[in-house]
Amino acid sequence: MFKVKLFVLLFIAGMSFQNVYADDINSALQKTQDCLRNQNCDPAKTVAGRVADQKALGVVNGNAINKQALYDIAADIMPILVQQAGEDPTKMQAILLKAQADPVNFLNSLPPEIQMKIKNTANAVEKKQISGQNP
Repeated sequence: MFKVKLFVLLFIAGMSFQNVYADDINSALQKTQDCLRNQNCDPAKTVAGRVADQKALGVVNGNAINKQALYDIAADIMPILVQQAGEDPTKMQAILLKAQADPVNFLNSLPPEIQMKIKNTANAVEKKQISGQNP
């Protein structure tokens, strides 16, 4: 169950940043990925960006390393979303909404290496939660 929550959070983070840039798609994709990975862009400093960041931190029980892993995975998923949506931001939004409604199906549609990153991050968070370790 936790893996599903973790996966849904990836899309909350992605949705927070996906429509930030209005220039060409490749530049927008790169800027969005950089924003997700580095968290030093203007969108990350907005109220929505700070709320998404706090949700991410909460899901990983305050562990900054695991929170960064979430953002890195969200950045890795962005090119897949762009491709699936045919570079259409409206279709991208629809894919993200569908993924939130059925995260397991979307997870299964991702490349194996991204699935493994998600599972490894979820397992790391669950392990710390079970052991009672502090972040």
